[in-house]
Amino acid sequence: MPGWSWWLIWAVLVVALVLVVVFGIRRVLAAYRRARVEGDRLNGLLGQLTASVDELSDAGRRFEEQRTSALFGSRADLAAAVEDHRLRRAHRRQARRDRRIARGRLITHSAEHWTDTHV
Repeated sequence: MPGWSWWLIWAVLVVALVLVVVFGIRRVLAAYRRARVEGDRLNGLLGQLTASVDELSDAGRRFEEQRTSALFGSRADLAAAVEDHRLRRAHRRQARRDRRIARGRLITHSAEHWTDTHV
């Protein structure tokens, strides 16, 4: 083989190596940019979550302050709290029952004319 062919082969190999390295670096940098954008988005979500957690912990603290102690509180306060809870629960049950009845009426009334072709 003539000497110039070796130079040509090595030149092609070096150019191919440089191209592979350049394309590899471009892919790595593009992935890094996408990861950085996604990281910024996740940091924003993390900020929202920490704000929600702080808000929930404040609500928990308020709940603890409002809660009455069965051991150290007065019997009248505890009875009033239990009665209030019972009334709220009964109200929620009645509201659910009313919604179920209304939904049932909608279902039965909507089925009355489902075979009519003249609408």
